[in-house]
Amino acid sequence: MLALMVLGAMITQAQPVAMTLEDGVATATAGGLEVFEYRFGADLPKPFIQPLNTPSGQPVTMASPPDHVHHRGLMFALGNVAFAGEEAQYVVFWGEAGAPERLGHIIHVPGSERIEAPEGTPQRVVLRTRNEWRRLSDQALMLTENRRIALYDSGDATRYLLTWESGLIAPTRDIVLGPTEGRDVSYYGLGLRTPREMDGGTIFDANGKEGEANVLGDDARWCAYIGPKEPKRGFVMFDHPANPRHPTGWFVMSAGFGYMTASIVCHKPLELPVGKPLRLRYGVCAFDGAPTAEEVEKWYQEWVGLEG
Repeated sequence: MLALMVLGAMITQAQPVAMTLEDGVATATAGGLEVFEYRFGADLPKPFIQPLNTPSGQPVTMASPPDHVHHRGLMFALGNVAFAGEEAQYVVFWGEAGAPERLGHIIHVPGSERIEAPEGTPQRVVLRTRNEWRRLSDQALMLTENRRIALYDSGDATRYLLTWESGLIAPTRDIVLGPTEGRDVSYYGLGLRTPREMDGGTIFDANGKEGEANVLGDDARWCAYIGPKEPKRGFVMFDHPANPRHPTGWFVMSAGFGYMTASIVCHKPLELPVGKPLRLRYGVCAFDGAPTAEEVEKWYQEWVGLEG
């Protein structure tokens, strides 16, 4: 028998938010419309969000295109994770192909998923899950992760607002989180792949920079992407001020295909001592239209106020 859970918060705003859990998928809605599906089934190499929609019902994400099968919508993963002192034998959790001793899976812990609806304004609904990051060859546990995804009633009919939080702990040995080998700008972290019709979009950040060449590797508190076609739609990612290395570095692409990552290891490795938590919080807005930088900055400040 299918297990089904439905939980919504008190309806106090224009976009009452709710979430259901069924068969390895958490479906979030606002005003009865689907915002996203969070997929965490046992057959997946990592949990992820696909699709993430705008209020008009248009997706800003794409999962597993033929050119990069491991690009799975909106996902958090790292591609260079090693036990301290063994950096040359790092494990890839970002990609999904390779030798088992160099490949890892992010495994949802069955039964850890739960939905909460904290009281307050604005209304929100929260999904909490737990993951284990294990090397494929011997199932060595490298990281544990407490994941929190919150959907807010943004109070704005043109955008959806969510928070993605990942709390990582090295449970047995010190860990080194490394950047992408051979690149000056690493693309590991919270990443989003756009649909084909959004390729070639406009990218701009909180520092007033615009275009792939100028934003790539820039350190900024937020970064936005707007697709090229009418009607306009896009997304923005926020880096929380409490995150290590705030403002984060950004990996961005618009030519070829659209991609963005808020990368904690954008420029250099990060050491994670055993037992010491690493808490990372990011906001994501999926919107219809083409907001100005001033509007996006206002959204950012509102989100920081919500997340404390």
